[in-house]
Amino acid sequence: MKPVTKYTKSGTVNIAYQVIGEGPIDIVYIPGWVSNIDMMWSEPKLAAFLIRLTFFSRLILFDKRGTGLSDRFDKYSTLEERMDDIRAVMDATNSEKAVLFSHSEGGSVSILFAHTYPHRTISLIGFGIFAKRRYSADYPWAPTDAERELSYKVIEETWTNGNMNSLKILVPSLAHNDKFMEWFASYLRSSASPGAALELQKQNTFIDVTHILKHIKVPTLLLFKTGDKEIKIEEGRYLATHIPNSKLIELSGNDHLFWTDDAFLVLAEIEEFITGIRPLKRHETYLKITNANSKIALENTMLTNFMYNLKIEEFAKLSGRSLSKFKRDFYAIFKTTPSKWLKIKRLKYAKILIEKGDLNINQICYECGFKNCSHFIQSFKKLYKLTPQQLKRKNSILEL
Repeated sequence: MKPVTKYTKSGTVNIAYQVIGEGPIDIVYIPGWVSNIDMMWSEPKLAAFLIRLTFFSRLILFDKRGTGLSDRFDKYSTLEERMDDIRAVMDATNSEKAVLFSHSEGGSVSILFAHTYPHRTISLIGFGIFAKRRYSADYPWAPTDAERELSYKVIEETWTNGNMNSLKILVPSLAHNDKFMEWFASYLRSSASPGAALELQKQNTFIDVTHILKHIKVPTLLLFKTGDKEIKIEEGRYLATHIPNSKLIELSGNDHLFWTDDAFLVLAEIEEFITGIRPLKRHETYLKITNANSKIALENTMLTNFMYNLKIEEFAKLSGRSLSKFKRDFYAIFKTTPSKWLKIKRLKYAKILIEKGDLNINQICYECGFKNCSHFIQSFKKLYKLTPQQLKRKNSILEL
């Protein structure tokens, strides 16, 4: 499912980026300290989170300068230069305006971008972000200079001896999951060299966007875990107080990573903020990929995942087949084409949801795997001789 990695220039620097999804709105993900957009797809929980975002958006990922697949160098880069990386990637992907979804350090540059380019920013979404990273009397939750010096030493030792135990504080829910912690350590090492990781940590010490918070005009969603030891919940409350038109959601949990612990709650808040519709089903089922070629495996794959807005090629991958083999096997089982079967299956599922009466028509449309409400209504009427709304009213009358 990993998208193709491409490059664009930000000044003289090569910036790696990926685009996945065909939704009606662009989301640009601005990562935290370090990242590697190829390695993101090797962690199932993170991959599932990213894919779920594409159910209602076109998702744009990138590695900022000095990290991941972008040009590497161990030198200081300003927030303004990092902001230009975002602009360059948006230009390369023909994104005129986007939602900026940021994590940790990525929040500061997102705030700067929204301040500098409000006409290109739909809204801001930040998970565990901060306004500054150095203690002061008016921002006492940031680390002291002594604590920052200690963090530099930890990074040097961590990258040198390979002992990543210090990372466990970032993700308590998976601290005893050796496989995940192994991946996390590899992810960080593949995202930055020892020198680059240390230099970025030093740069971050001097981040301070407190003076521009009051000038942010776009809607802002702030997501924070109440037990996060890295970025305190008080920092979220500070941001919510100082950014106009902002909303703070305090989530229970201790993880600093947005895709671990109960990631569905994070996804639900994001989707509702962007689309106005809160998702009702979880996303983990989506990644139940099988390499078996049996009739049962293909049939089960389709029955389990039909309500997801996937391409036929993606259903083929889910069932462990090439596209041509998938189409042949599909016809042998269902005696029709995948497209026709999916349309009828989704419409029948929509009828069940309408009869239950709990959801509005927009919610039913997206819950069934349709991405265009007009197309959904037309297709439903063609099959059932009634629009979804007419059937809903009919059922309401019958109940009376």
